[in-house]
Amino acid sequence: MINGIDHVGIAVENLDDIVSFFQETFGAQETSRTEYKELQQVSAKINLNGTTELELMQPTGPDGAIGQFMKKSRGGYHHISIVCENIEDFTDQLEKKGLIIIGKMFDSPNKVAFIHPKSAKGLLIELKQGA
Repeated sequence: MINGIDHVGIAVENLDDIVSFFQETFGAQETSRTEYKELQQVSAKINLNGTTELELMQPTGPDGAIGQFMKKSRGGYHHISIVCENIEDFTDQLEKKGLIIIGKMFDSPNKVAFIHPKSAKGLLIELKQGA
């Protein structure tokens, strides 16, 4: 069911500064930048070595998940994204085990869901469907 780690999500105050830091320090490549208006955030994916990706997320408003997270901290680890084969079956199995699954987004090509931190020893874990 599990195929590995897709990326690690990190909340940041200034996306451009952090992307520049990773580019200058580690030779990272920015592979995408997307604004999610409904989530009140902008995200940049950076690739460190051809296989390792980070998702850097900056709030664009105070009420989105990243804005709320930044109110409690100055940023840092937000989530780890784990790739699974059939996200709907896998999340059903996890719910049967008593885990709380939130943010199910199965209608788009990038199917994702999250294991609530209350069910994952304080960690937010993203599940992403992949081959």
